[in-house]
Amino acid sequence: MADRKIVISDLIVDGEDKKGNPVFEASGTLNENAFVARTIQYQDEPIFKLQEGGEHLKMAESQYTRGDRIAVARACKAMRLELFGSGQKALVDSELEAGETVELVADLEEEGTQDELSESEVEEQG
Repeated sequence: MADRKIVISDLIVDGEDKKGNPVFEASGTLNENAFVARTIQYQDEPIFKLQEGGEHLKMAESQYTRGDRIAVARACKAMRLELFGSGQKALVDSELEAGETVELVADLEEEGTQDELSESEVEEQG
C-alpha cells in the first residue's frame, strides 16, 4: 500500500446541482501536490471526484492512480461529514412554521381501535 499524505485546506459548498443537491468543493494537497475535488451525486449520496483541468478525467487520462482517487475521496468525505453532517436534504419537509404547534388527539371509540380500560382495570394492572 502506498503511503499518501493528504491535507485538506478548504471545504466549501459551491452551489447546487440541477436537482438542488449541494455541490461540495475541497482543496488541499496529496503528497504536497495541490488538488481540487468536487462532488457529484451517486445513489443519492454526494461523492468526491478529483478534478484535473476543471473536470473529472477517465482513469487512463488521469495523473492520479485509483488509490490516490479513493484516498482523497475518503478524506474529503470525512471532512464533509465533520463540517456539514450528512449533506442530505431532510427526508420530510416541515409543514409547520417555526414555533407553530399542533395537538394530537386519538379517538378510542372509533371502530378497529383498542377499547378503553375501565378505571378498575387500570388500577388492577398498575
